[in-house]
Parts: sequence; structure tokens; C-alpha cells
Amino acid sequence: MFKTHDDAIRKILLEKESNADWGRILDHHRNMIARIQHERLIHLLVTIFVGLVMSIASFITIVAQNPRLLIIAAPLIVLFIAYILHYRFLENTTQKWYSLEDEMVSRLS
Repeated sequence: MFKTHDDAIRKILLEKESNADWGRILDHHRNMIARIQHERLIHLLVTIFVGLVMSIASFITIVAQNPRLLIIAAPLIVLFIAYILHYRFLENTTQKWYSLEDEMVSRLS
């Protein structure tokens, strides 16, 4: 959904002599920014929670010196890394969309 919107907006902005309704496009884009901001907030909270649980599990594994506890800690580490990478994607996309919004506002005026 986010990639499709990003591609569509970039295509519209590349057209030099576009007769596009910039007001409607800007409203839709701002709606998509609100959606990605909500998604980013939820993923931040989940990432923090998974990181906390991962840290506790890793700490217990180290303190207990029991390699069998790695069965719990290792998947949490992998999950945490995946959440970090996805959150990075959401953050970078949001920042790009802010600059696209600025370009749309300049075309509107």
C-alpha cells in the first residue's frame, strides 16, 4: 500500500505539465501520511516491547549460564532485528513523504 502510493505520487510529480487537481492529491497524500504515522507509532511501541523482552531474556541467559535458554533468546533477537529494519523503512518513507508534501504545496500555490 505505501509503496504503491509512493510510486503514484512520484509519477504525478514527474509530469511537468500536469493538469492534476493538486488540492485533492495533497489531501489524499496527507491522509496517507496520517496512516503511516499511526503505523510507525504502533511499530515503535511493539519494537520497544520486543527489545525489552529480548534484553531480559538475554540477560537471564547470560546470568544463568544455561545454553538451553538460547532457545528463547535467539528468536527474540531475530524478531527484534526484523522490527528495527521495518521501523527504519517506515521512518524513512515518512521523511520522504514530508518532502513530497512540500513539493505538492509549492505546486498548489
